Amino acid sequence: GMDRLQGAPQALADLKRFDFDPPTASFDAAFNS
Repeated sequence: GMDRLQGAPQALADLKRFDFDPPTASFDAAFNS
């Protein structure tokens, strides 16, 4: 029951905590070492 104009920015701020840099190596290269 939260207003979208209040809830959306709060949800985005919460999700940004889980943001990470993408890997530089390919997926298969991770298993070659």
